[in-house]
Amino acid sequence: MTISVNSKKKQVKKTFEELLMDLQAGNSEKVRYNAARMLGEMGDSRAVEHLIEVLRYDKNGSVRLYAARALGELGDCYATSFLIESLKFDRNVDVRVRAARALGRLGGEIVVEPLVESLNDENPQVCITATDALIEIGEVATDALLTSLDHEKVNVRCDATRALGEIGSKKAVDKIITMLKDEWVNVRIYAVTSLGKLNDIKAVPALIEVMKNRNENELVRAGAAAALGVLRDQRALLPLRELIMEAEELGELEDTALKSFKKIMAANWQSIPGAAPQRRPANVM
Repeated sequence: MTISVNSKKKQVKKTFEELLMDLQAGNSEKVRYNAARMLGEMGDSRAVEHLIEVLRYDKNGSVRLYAARALGELGDCYATSFLIESLKFDRNVDVRVRAARALGRLGGEIVVEPLVESLNDENPQVCITATDALIEIGEVATDALLTSLDHEKVNVRCDATRALGEIGSKKAVDKIITMLKDEWVNVRIYAVTSLGKLNDIKAVPALIEVMKNRNENELVRAGAAAALGVLRDQRALLPLRELIMEAEELGELEDTALKSFKKIMAANWQSIPGAAPQRRPANVM
């Protein structure tokens, strides 16, 4: 199999063996990282061990980055432990980001704990990528993320709360309801959003309480109002109506409440007295 390499002068076709030679003995970082990139695109699993060698020992961060990317594309679980090693210990931020992304693609229970630990990485982009990787892995990451909701660092609690909402496991509902009391506003914003995504009406009373709390941050209250609109539970109608009617003018909070009120009415009109459209009486001859 050959793959085309674009250059300024012409398009050059290289075989697997030629790319392997470039990866191992290329005299410039550009040659080596292009070889790593193309070996990933080629999809030949014979490259896995060679890419692992480069990931572990090449002195150039860009080369290690493309090796991590290629290993994720090749999807061979043999690379998992080595990518975990890079995620934990590589000094280059971009390599850790690519390792996290590759582990998300490889999946499996073994990658969950290292990715959860990386929510505490010193670099925000690594934290975000690790969160996205955990979301991609899905349900198997739920328990470890639930534990992270008690982490001392606010960014870890934020990322874990967001991930649990995206994963959608109902196991997370009770714990995320408790996050509505977190001391940090960003955590509470993620909590109301995630409760809407989890789509469990168990959260309705807590969301109503947050929305009605005048001492709460307006973004959190608006998020709670929006989540109530997603859940479409009739119990929210009166609190939403009261919030709207009490306002002298409609701000973002009241506007969100009005939209949610309309959604709930539309979803429940058949069971709400007086909400059903009235039929005209038939003409009497």
